[in-house]
Amino acid sequence: MNEIVVKAVASGRTAYPVVPDPDDPIILQIDGKLMRVLDISASGFTLPADIITSGRRYPFSMDLPTAGRAISGYVDILPAEGKNDLQCRFVNLLSEEQDVLHQYALIRQKVAIRSLRPATSGNSY
Repeated sequence: MNEIVVKAVASGRTAYPVVPDPDDPIILQIDGKLMRVLDISASGFTLPADIITSGRRYPFSMDLPTAGRAISGYVDILPAEGKNDLQCRFVNLLSEEQDVLHQYALIRQKVAIRSLRPATSGNSY
C-alpha cells in the first residue's frame, strides 16, 4: 500500500496551498502587472517578493483554469519571513469566489494524489 506524506510548512495560512499546473497556470493581475502565482489556497497565494511590497493592500484579478469568470478583490501582502516569496491573503471575498477557490484546490489535490499512485495494467491477479 502506498502512503502519502504531507509536509506543511508553517506559513500563517489557514488553508492548504496547491501548486498550479505549469501547463495551465493561474494568471494574476496585481499592481498593473501580469504574472503567474507560485501556489494558491482558499485563503491566499504566493508571489515572488520582487513584484510587490509587503505590508500593503493591492487590488487583484485572476483567472482560474476551472472558473468561468475572473475572481477579483483585494489582497493583503504579509511581511516576508526571510524568504524570497510573499504571502498574499485574500480580503473579504464573496462566498461564490471562495467556493471557486476551494473547487480549484480540491481538483489540484486530486491530481497530485493520482500522480503518486503507480500505473496499473488493468489486471488484478
